[in-house]
Amino acid sequence: MQQAPQVSIHLQALLQLLLVQSAAFPRRDFQAAFQRLQAACLCWSGVEDSPSNSKSKSSVLGSELAAQSCESLVRALRLLNDSDLVWESKTICVAKCFLALACALRAFKTARDVLVPGQLVTICGLQSSAGSALNGLRGEVRQFHAESGRFMVSLERGDPPAEWKKLRPQNLQPDIDQSSCASLAFKGAKECGRACLEAVAEIFDDLLVQLHEEDGDELRVRLLHAQLASAMWEALLSCTDDLQMEASALLDLCSDDCTLCSMLARHLFSVHLTVRPEELDPYRIKRLLTLQESFAKAYCRLYQPGAPNVAWPSALWGPTSETAGDIRDLQANLQAHILKLANAAVQMGVLQQLIDSCDFHIDRAIAGIGPGIYPVPLVLPVLLSRLVCTLAMNGDSFVRRHVLMLVPAFLSVAESFAELVIARLEAEAANSSELLKASQAVLDATLAAIGLGLQDESRARVEALAGQFLRSAARSDAALLSRLALTLLGASQSAEWIGQSFGQLSTLQQGIFWQQTRARSHLLLCSFEDVQIALKEWCGEPSPLPPFEQPLEVPDAADTEGNEAGDCGCEALELPQDALPPLEALPVMAAAQRKALKPLGRNDIERLRGVDPADAPEDLRCAIDGKLLGVPMLSPYGHVFEQDTLKQWLATCGSVCPITGRALREEDCQVDGATQAKVRDWVKAARMSYKLKKQEKRRLRAESQNDEPTEPD
Repeated sequence: MQQAPQVSIHLQALLQLLLVQSAAFPRRDFQAAFQRLQAACLCWSGVEDSPSNSKSKSSVLGSELAAQSCESLVRALRLLNDSDLVWESKTICVAKCFLALACALRAFKTARDVLVPGQLVTICGLQSSAGSALNGLRGEVRQFHAESGRFMVSLERGDPPAEWKKLRPQNLQPDIDQSSCASLAFKGAKECGRACLEAVAEIFDDLLVQLHEEDGDELRVRLLHAQLASAMWEALLSCTDDLQMEASALLDLCSDDCTLCSMLARHLFSVHLTVRPEELDPYRIKRLLTLQESFAKAYCRLYQPGAPNVAWPSALWGPTSETAGDIRDLQANLQAHILKLANAAVQMGVLQQLIDSCDFHIDRAIAGIGPGIYPVPLVLPVLLSRLVCTLAMNGDSFVRRHVLMLVPAFLSVAESFAELVIARLEAEAANSSELLKASQAVLDATLAAIGLGLQDESRARVEALAGQFLRSAARSDAALLSRLALTLLGASQSAEWIGQSFGQLSTLQQGIFWQQTRARSHLLLCSFEDVQIALKEWCGEPSPLPPFEQPLEVPDAADTEGNEAGDCGCEALELPQDALPPLEALPVMAAAQRKALKPLGRNDIERLRGVDPADAPEDLRCAIDGKLLGVPMLSPYGHVFEQDTLKQWLATCGSVCPITGRALREEDCQVDGATQAKVRDWVKAARMSYKLKKQEKRRLRAESQNDEPTEPD
C-alpha cells in the first residue's frame, strides 16, 4: 500500500496549513472542515498501519472511506474558495486537496492491482534483447523474492522453480477480477471522486481563471502554479478511465477558451521544474512523464481534423457533407479553429515549455537512470513534432516567426533524441519499429522548420542531425531515408551516403521511399516534381509506385504506451521546499489589496479578465510573435516589435529585420510611446466591455429566475 502513506502525508500537511491560517476563515466553517479532515486522516493512518495482506487492505479500503475522504476535501475546497487568503497560501492548500484526492484513488487502484501467488499476469515492458522475447506472454505468480524485490513467475503449469522468471512488479500486468471486493471498492472510489469534482466544478473553473490572472515570470510563481495545475489535472485523470481525457472534454474544462487551455498546457509542460535533484529516481520520473504525456495527448488532439471526440466533427472528410460548399465551410471553420489555438499557444509560450519538457525527459534517459527500466520517451517528442508541423504549416505570419525563433531549441531536442534512438537501435531494442516511427516524426518537424527558412548555423545543425542517422543502421528504413534525403537536399557531401543507402533497398522499399518523399515534400513548401528532379542524381530514376499506398503512420499515444513498464498512474508531485516561504510569511491579504501592489506590465495586461490579446488590432501587436505590445520598439522601416521579442529574434536569427529582410540592430529602434498609450486605452475599453457583458448576463439570469412559475401550495 504505497499510496496510503501519501494520502496521510497530504492530509496532515493540509491540516497544518489550515491551522496556521485559521484566522482567515469563519470559525464554524473552519471547525467543521477541520474535524472532518482529521477523521479522514486518522482513517488513512489506520490503512497505513494495517497488515500487508491484500484481504485486510481491501476490507479497510471500502466505500465509506472513499466517501468520507471526498466529503472532507469538498468542505476544505469550499472553505478555501470563500476565504481571502493570499493567493500563494491558497495555491498550496488547494494543491494539497487535489493531491490527496488523487492519491486516495490510486490507493484503491493499488489494492486492486496487488500481486498475490496464483494470480495470472502478462509480461510487458522488457527492453533487453533477451527479455523482449517474453513481452506479451502470460504466466502465473508463484512467490515473492524478498531479496531482489521481484516476483517469481512460471510461464507454464508444472514448470520447475529453476525455470521461473524473476521479474519486477512494473513488468507484470495483472489480470483484474472485476467482481472482487477490491475492484468493486475501486469503482466506488472513482464514483466518489467524480462526485467530488462535480461538487467543486465552479471552484475548479475559478481556479483556472485565477491561475491565468495571477501568473508571472518569477520562478517562485511558476513553481506554485505548475504544482497546482498538475494536482488539478492529476485528480481529474484519477477519475477517468485509462487515465486519458478526450480533447473535447479538455476544451470544455477550459470553458472553450483557447487561452485558458494554453495556459494550463504551459503549466503542465513545466511541472518538471518542481522536481528536486535528489528526487530524480526512475519511479518518480516515469510518473512525471505519464502526467505530461496524458495532457499532451489531449492538447495536441485539439489541432487534429476529424479525430474522435474532438470539438470538430469526424465527418469533415467523410460522406455526410452534401455539397462542396459544405466541405469548404467546414475546412474554413477548422482552419480558423486551428489558427485560434495556435495564436493562444504563442501567447502562452506552450511550444517553448513542451520543448523544455521533452529535453528534460530525454536527458534523463540519456543519463541512464535505471537502465532497462526507464524507456525512451517517445510520446512527447512525437507530439512536439506534430505540433511544430501544425504551427509551421497552418499558422499565420506571427505563429511562423515564433516557431522559427524556437528552431534552435527544437534542434537541440532532436539531436539528443537522435543520439538516444541510435544507441538503443544499436543495442537491438525490442521496440525498434516504434523508435524508427518516432524518428520519422522528428524529421518531419525538421523539414517543416527548413520550409520556414533557416539561418546558416541552424542549417548546419540540421545536416549534422541527418548525418547521425545516415551513419547508423536506421538508414535502412525506407520511410526514414526519404526524410533524410529531403533534409539534405542541396548538401552534395551527403549524396554518396543517400545513393548507397537507396541502392541497398528492395524494389518495394524503393517504392515506399518515393511515396514518402512525395507525401512529405509539401513540408518544404515545394512541389514533388522539383524534389524528384533534385534526387535523381542520388537515387536514379524512380521505379513505378505500387498501385496502393500503405502509409507508415507516426505512432499515436496508444501505440507507444506499450513501451512503458509498470503502473501508468501519476505520482504526487511535491513542491521544492526551498521554493516555499515559511508558513508564517504568508499573510492574509484581501484580493483588492493584493492587486493594488502589482505593477502592470505586458504579461499582467494579457492576464486581465476580459482581455484577449488575440482580439487586439494588429497595429497593437508585435510584428514578430503577434502578442500584445508592452514595450513597443519602432524600427526605422516602420514596424513595431516587442522589446524582448526583438532581442530574442536578433540573437537567434541574426541582425536582420524579420519583415523586410534588411539589416537591423536593436539600437536602430526606439520606444514607441504613442503605441504604448494606444495599448493601454484598448485594454481599458476591453475591460469595460467585459464588465458590461457580465452585468447584462447577471441581469438576464436574475430576470429568468424571477419569471419562473411557482408551484401552488
